[in-house]
Formats: sequence, C-alpha cells, structure tokens
Amino acid sequence: MVYAQWVANTSYLRREVEPYIRGRLAEEFSQPFSAQVLLLRPGGRHEFDAVASDRTVVASIKAASGLTSGGRIPDGKIKNCLAELYYLSLVDAPVRRLVLTTPVFYDIFVRKSVGAIADGIEVVCVPLPAAMQQMVDQVVRAASREVSPAASRAAVAAEVEEELHDET
Repeated sequence: MVYAQWVANTSYLRREVEPYIRGRLAEEFSQPFSAQVLLLRPGGRHEFDAVASDRTVVASIKAASGLTSGGRIPDGKIKNCLAELYYLSLVDAPVRRLVLTTPVFYDIFVRKSVGAIADGIEVVCVPLPAAMQQMVDQVVRAASREVSPAASRAAVAAEVEEELHDET
C-alpha cells in the first residue's frame, strides 16, 4: 500500500528501550531479566516485558510521552497502562512494577491513577539516556501522526487512489 512508508518504527521500543530497562532492573535485583509469557491466576496468559530469572520480579515497561500533540492528557496511553496494571495484579510475584520511562508521563499517570492501583504494585519512573529518549520521542511523534484524523483521511484516499489505478 502507498501509505505503508508512514508506519512508525515502534520496534525500536522493543529492540532498544526494553533491553535497557531490563538491564537497569538486572542491576537493581542482581539477576537477569527477559520478556516472558506468564500464567495468570485465572488461567490465562500474558507477556510481560521484564521477568526476573527466578520470577520474583515482574514488570511491564511503557515508553509513553507526556501530553498529546494537541496538548491534551493522553487518555489512550493512560488506559493502556491501567490494562498493564490489571495484568500485573493477576500474576504471582513478590515485586510487580509498571515501569514508565518518561518523567512527564509518569507525573500525569500517577495523578490520574490515584486509587486505581492494586496493593503490592509499584509504579516507577526510570528515565532513559538523552539520545535514547530522543529516538523514543521521534517514534512516538510518528505513531501519533499515524492515528491522527488527517493520517486516516490520507490513508483512505491513498487506498481509493490505488484501487482506481488498479481498475484502469
């Protein structure tokens, strides 16, 4: 499709940011961490971004930015983090964490989630190195453009144009 060139490279988050955070957790807890699918108490499964080798620490990592490009509270990102808190509440581990990497988003999320975090789950901020944060900001901006109304209109227009071209 014509608009595929606009797709944000969110793999950077998985390839660079998550290993960085796992490394920080490994330093803190003196053991290696990896992404793992764990069994939830009700019987389902969920992939967590950082699980200690002895499974005593389970964490979800979110590299969300602060306000939206329009200057609004990022409700979708907050809901995504609340979903991760839900999954963390369903796994057995002495330490369960939601790790946020952007201080501005951390402040917003902590204010918006008062009373919504289960006992025994921590929300922490682990800022990224400046160069890595700049790359995350670029990825987030590109992803935000993809879901904007203008991007949706452009994608539909490109599909229609491609279909019309194919018919001729």
